[in-house]
Amino acid sequence: MLEFFEYDDSNGYASVYDSHITLNKTLLKYLKDAYRVRVAVDKVKDNIHIYVINKDYALSGELKESSLLPVSISKSYARICSRPLIEYISNVFGLTIAKKEFKRFKACYDDVKQVILIDMKGEVS
Repeated sequence: MLEFFEYDDSNGYASVYDSHITLNKTLLKYLKDAYRVRVAVDKVKDNIHIYVINKDYALSGELKESSLLPVSISKSYARICSRPLIEYISNVFGLTIAKKEFKRFKACYDDVKQVILIDMKGEVS
């Protein structure tokens, strides 16, 4: 019996810098409708949840504007810039990130929860 290889295109990487989070090209398809994002931390499971918010929902007034973060999307990556967010994540997960350095983590898209998950359990090289 043949078993064919299938590339899992829902897995990617997130790089955490001192001022932003960069998501690699693999995860871009999940951000196609993104106007803003909301970021949450699960301290029990050691992961970060990134929720994609479209423009209509972001401007509807249902969400606190202070919880919505801008996301920049290019052809090869997406970037969430927020020093306060990175400081919060660094404190929660005990990270120390020097300028011009980064820490890279596995990330994937959860179809059920419709969220990008960054696994903070272990840095990858």
